[in-house]
Amino acid sequence: MQNLDQIRAAAALPAAANLKRGAISRLPALILGNGLLPTAAFCEADGGGDNRIHQRAAMTALTAYLASRGIIAAGNNTIRALINDLSDKDSLTLQRATAESLAFLSFLKRFANPD
Repeated sequence: MQNLDQIRAAAALPAAANLKRGAISRLPALILGNGLLPTAAFCEADGGGDNRIHQRAAMTALTAYLASRGIIAAGNNTIRALINDLSDKDSLTLQRATAESLAFLSFLKRFANPD
């Protein structure tokens, strides 16, 4: 039986293969400052250049992780699905999703390629 950190690391390792650490390192601060849903909407928005591409990929990996943990509906693997699913949930579920997101992103950042 794996503990939560092992589960997070196993999910983050393949997702981090093509991501830049510098782009991902901004996501936790955005989540803490603005919230998970606004940060997801920011990553989903057009524009932003190369960093936004990596942030969008990190947020997509995060969505798949949250779906695998049962925090959002299974099969939701797009950022828009994350936003729609969490918009309909109670505040406790959103709080749990935010905490799991921050923990997952810490592993994703560790495994990502240096800039």
